[in-house]
Amino acid sequence: MRRIRVQEAKVGDVLAAPVTDRQGRTLLPKGAKLSPAVLSRLQGWGVFELNIEGQGAWTSEKTSAQLLDDLEHRFADWQDQPLMRHIEQTARRHLGRR
Repeated sequence: MRRIRVQEAKVGDVLAAPVTDRQGRTLLPKGAKLSPAVLSRLQGWGVFELNIEGQGAWTSEKTSAQLLDDLEHRFADWQDQPLMRHIEQTARRHLGRR
C-alpha cells in the first residue's frame, strides 16, 4: 500500500482502503478502481490523499548490499544510542529477508 496525493492518482489505480468524507461516510470502498470521473470529483468531495494498492515510492532497485551500506551510513552517528542500534538491527533483519 502507498499513500499518495489525489493529483498523483491515475486511472486504473485500486484503492487499498476506503475513501471517507469528514463525517466518516464511505465515498468509495476498498478495492474500487479509479475512473476519470471519480478522479475529477475527489477534491470536490474534500479528499486530498488516497491509499492505493501497490508498492510505494520507497521501493528500491538497489541490491541488498547497497541498501545495507546505506543503512550503515544513516546510522553511523547513532551507534552510542541503544534504541537507534535496535532500530538499525531490525532494519538489517528486514533487509536480509529481501
